[in-house]
Amino acid sequence: MDVAGPILAIIALGALIGLLIQAGFILWGARIAGIEGRTFGKAIGTTILGGFASCIVSVMLGGLLVTGIVSGFIGGLLISVLVMMPIFRTSFGKALGATVLAWVMSLLVMGGLALAALLLVGGLAALP
Repeated sequence: MDVAGPILAIIALGALIGLLIQAGFILWGARIAGIEGRTFGKAIGTTILGGFASCIVSVMLGGLLVTGIVSGFIGGLLISVLVMMPIFRTSFGKALGATVLAWVMSLLVMGGLALAALLLVGGLAALP
């Protein structure tokens, strides 16, 4: 039972690092979308509030039969946009652009890191 404390600390640290990384992607997307008055604090607020609201809507819509996953994803994305609008004081179009850009950029970066990790592990496994 002495292991539970360090494991919880690692999980909390990972969640904090993930929050900061996602906020960075939102800030980057806001910059590309041309949102003025963007700050890292606003990006963190958008990440936290948008994440909670998006999670709730995604779970509620995800329970639908055939279209559950798609409607859950779209509903979660739209909720994130609606949360971003008042925080950044921007229009729906710019908030939608920033959210989609943040999502795509995070997928590209995380996919690249996963690919690099797989190549590294595969390269190490090939060593005699």
